[in-house]
Amino acid sequence: MSFSSRRRNYLLTPHRRDGLIECMKSMLMHSFVLDALDTTGADTFSHFEMLIDEHRRMTNQLFEDIHFSSSNNIQMSISSSSSQPIPNMIVPSRLKRLVPEVGTFYTRLPLKKAFEAYNAKYGITKRRYICISFNEIRHILNLAQIIAMIHPYSSVGGGALVSGVNDMSIAPRPTVLPDRNGEATKKKNTEPRTERESARDRAALEAWASMGDTPREEDGDNDSGEEKSNKGQQRQPPNSSPCPPLNRRDRSDSCAIEESLSLLPMQTTLPGPKLICFDGDQTLYSDGANFENSPKLSKYLYLLLKHGVTIAVVTAAGYEYQAEKYELRLSGLLAYFKERGLEGEDLERFYIFGGECNYLLRLGNDYKLHAVREDGPGGWVVSTKFFAESPGNWSDADITSILDRAEACFQSSVKDQNLRARIIRKKRSVGLIPKVDEMIRREALDETVLRIQTELDEAKVTLPFCAFNGGRDAWVDVGNKRVGVQVLQSYLGIPAEETLHIGDQFLNTGNDFAARSVCPCVWITSPEETTYILKSILRLAGVPLMALMNTPLAATGENGGSESAEGGDEEVGKKIVDFEEADRRSSRVMMDVY
Repeated sequence: MSFSSRRRNYLLTPHRRDGLIECMKSMLMHSFVLDALDTTGADTFSHFEMLIDEHRRMTNQLFEDIHFSSSNNIQMSISSSSSQPIPNMIVPSRLKRLVPEVGTFYTRLPLKKAFEAYNAKYGITKRRYICISFNEIRHILNLAQIIAMIHPYSSVGGGALVSGVNDMSIAPRPTVLPDRNGEATKKKNTEPRTERESARDRAALEAWASMGDTPREEDGDNDSGEEKSNKGQQRQPPNSSPCPPLNRRDRSDSCAIEESLSLLPMQTTLPGPKLICFDGDQTLYSDGANFENSPKLSKYLYLLLKHGVTIAVVTAAGYEYQAEKYELRLSGLLAYFKERGLEGEDLERFYIFGGECNYLLRLGNDYKLHAVREDGPGGWVVSTKFFAESPGNWSDADITSILDRAEACFQSSVKDQNLRARIIRKKRSVGLIPKVDEMIRREALDETVLRIQTELDEAKVTLPFCAFNGGRDAWVDVGNKRVGVQVLQSYLGIPAEETLHIGDQFLNTGNDFAARSVCPCVWITSPEETTYILKSILRLAGVPLMALMNTPLAATGENGGSESAEGGDEEVGKKIVDFEEADRRSSRVMMDVY
């Protein structure tokens, strides 16, 4: 993990903590101290599962009362209201009382099942000296979210994946989804699952357990105020897998598990999320770097596109509609798509949203990014004007006002904290970046971000904005990822519960934080974890393990001969990146990550 990532995710102060995870950790600590985690750990997660069900039922009812009010008989779009924080409940849920900042849950979370699967794999309840950590709870929540989206279970009878919550189970209400014309359509409730589907669920979890270990990260639970050093630690080469290779016995076991999973044809729609949004830096590629040679991550993204999933990179990088700069940041991935012969509708399901929600581009048949029309029939700005926070409703005066206030705060922060930094002003963003060969301390970045958040909140600005700590810099964007994800949901006609956002900045000084209010999210800390999450999604969806290990090029080789699974990824890694194309783009664009 990079130094900037550790600084961004280091949980030392209250503004760098997640309320829900901290609450779960504190309750599990009691069981650990009493040496009862082995017997009560699953029950604790089951209790939180019940609290989340109760919270969902109460918030859903609250939104129904707001959206379908009989007094005005006006059906409001869920897209516009869900962008706002949950209104104060007359009678708060028990979870809301425990964690006042808790937000919206778009799916049920099978926490007990996820904990049991994670514990069976890593044996965390057998530890005697080290309690369950923040990051382990984060991994369990991630796994529960993936299971819930890929293997949805009915609330009738406890569902296929979760039992023991029948008294608190809720029937999911029909989702009102605005299409690009602003008209609402309803999505039917989940049907009860059959015994065969339940067996597939169990087999899918066994398949997940057969995967390699979760990529290691430096835990943020240390209470020491000192930064951890990289010295003495072994670092993996950039092309290596985040998971240790399976030995021969593991592979035979995995193949046996595959016999109980249906093999999905390449064009079959994948069960699970229909839209997956990604952060850029520290999620798809290292902070400040480009997506160059990452064959495993490229392969999983390719498989998702081939199985009908829409992929969108929602990034703070704001180069307006200068497609060459975005292409350079994603050069290795685009080269992989070209090498694999991805074409037609599969290519057109790949989007990039620059400036968080300001510049929408789509991949074309020439493997280059092209701006999506803003105005006119089918324009993304025009077709999403129906919800209040859409970029189509912003005025130039309001945009200038936000940027002026933010720039003044940056200047004040540089002066007060003696920062060796410079300020960059763009069309819809302003940033504070270090001077050459200098570094801004994380405390100074957090102080600057919190100053700006307070200043803009007190000024009661009317437009959405995002002030965030980027790890080595700080930025203020007009708009945020909540708006970006909402625009994509509306423009593509995909409901919130079928959308998944994957990012690394879900603390309140990060720019992924806002996406929590409009879709389910997965919290990662590195591109290696992103790779592992995508592999988990594909495995739980029934994609064969060997399909994830091999590719057509790796299977045939240059001379038509077969190659072993062990050597497949290495061979792919040698063929994926077109360095001449990368050099050509570098010569055309004098690249500055800012």
